[in-house]
Amino acid sequence: MTDWNRLGERGALAPRANGNEGGVERDGSSFTRGAHAPRSPRSVVLLVALLIPACAPKSETSGKSEEAKPVPVTVADARPATLRRTVPVVGTLNPYEDVTLAPKVGGRVLRVFKDVGDRVGPGEPLMELDEAEFRLTVEQARPAFEAELRKLKLTALPANDAVFEKHLPNVDAVREARANLKLAESDLERTQKAVDGGVGSRDVFDSVVNRVAVAQVRVQVAETETRVTLANARRLKAALEDAERRLADTRLTAPAPDEWAMWLKELGPTTTPLKYAVAQKMVSAGEMVQSTPVTNCYRLVIDHILKLGAAIPEKYAPDVTLGQAVEIRVEAHPGKVFAGIVARISPTTDAGNRTFGVVIGVRNGDGRLKAGGFATAEIVLRSDTITTVPADALVQFAGVNKVFVVNGDRARAVEVTIGTRDKDWVEVGGLPAGAKVITSGQSQLVDGSVIRVR
Repeated sequence: MTDWNRLGERGALAPRANGNEGGVERDGSSFTRGAHAPRSPRSVVLLVALLIPACAPKSETSGKSEEAKPVPVTVADARPATLRRTVPVVGTLNPYEDVTLAPKVGGRVLRVFKDVGDRVGPGEPLMELDEAEFRLTVEQARPAFEAELRKLKLTALPANDAVFEKHLPNVDAVREARANLKLAESDLERTQKAVDGGVGSRDVFDSVVNRVAVAQVRVQVAETETRVTLANARRLKAALEDAERRLADTRLTAPAPDEWAMWLKELGPTTTPLKYAVAQKMVSAGEMVQSTPVTNCYRLVIDHILKLGAAIPEKYAPDVTLGQAVEIRVEAHPGKVFAGIVARISPTTDAGNRTFGVVIGVRNGDGRLKAGGFATAEIVLRSDTITTVPADALVQFAGVNKVFVVNGDRARAVEVTIGTRDKDWVEVGGLPAGAKVITSGQSQLVDGSVIRVR
């Protein structure tokens, strides 16, 4: 209890022995209260404030740590899942082949055979120019060439000089020159015998010798002229072929590349046969076109196979290989996935944006995809088995990612690495599948906290 004597030492509140209390007024005069004089309100309040803590009994649990209360939490399982590793890319669907055609000769367009959207196979005509002038050139070149062939006693030029040398004696000029030489050589032989017999004249012998020499020269001249005629015939043949080619070039046709058979084999069965599609028609009948400068007339594409060009960050270079499957999506066909493969990989990296290019081949035998359209794609690298936890289980602080797992009646903090994220789950590393992870109440937890699963 309170020591009244000590309390009285504080001054005016100490009780007097006779039961009266006294004091000093502000002006210095003293006063005395009787035993039953009321106390001032202030003195009562101070007295109660001092008595309550002094008289209160001490708690029996003082100095002892209170027992920690369990934190209510919710839990979920860390689940295994199969995750496809993909590389997302975007790009433009380009035609497998894109060819712009122009005639090799100039002239007036006489007829057009194909328009935009038509299909045309290799060698099929697209348009035709007026051929009158080119046909006239052919008709002038052919007779000159045929006249040279007749001089050579030929219906066609020999394949090579060796063949012609065998034919050379059949040429009229050469045959005549060689016959005269043979006759002169016979006369020389008779004259030589006569001179040797003493009956021949020396003057006659010299004349015959000279005639033989002249005949030999004439043979050489005839053979040379014949060879010159052959060369001229070849020149005229080239001129005739050029005129015929120019005449043929008045008809513009679809190209027939050597790879066409390979493309057919690679494409396999399709809804429509493999042909060029007319993407643009740039001329009309009656229009004049030129070969220099070139007047482009048609643009043809092969759209049965499309090429998607894309740039991929260089960090994926070890993972992207030829032949990998690709899933392509376009806005024109929502929900539809088109199959493709990695067909080409650039051997270099662009130093400007640190990416490398790939070309993705897309089969389009049914023609549903349009060349020039925008597409998104995912290159499928591989499939991995991963561990996932609900997104609510992840706790991030100061750059550290962790989850709390249930360990008996306590929470244990486990640091994890983060991989792929989805709206409902997160891929984590460093946590075994099947572990119980805490999904709520983590703000009240530390490593080792007591928990109660709700």
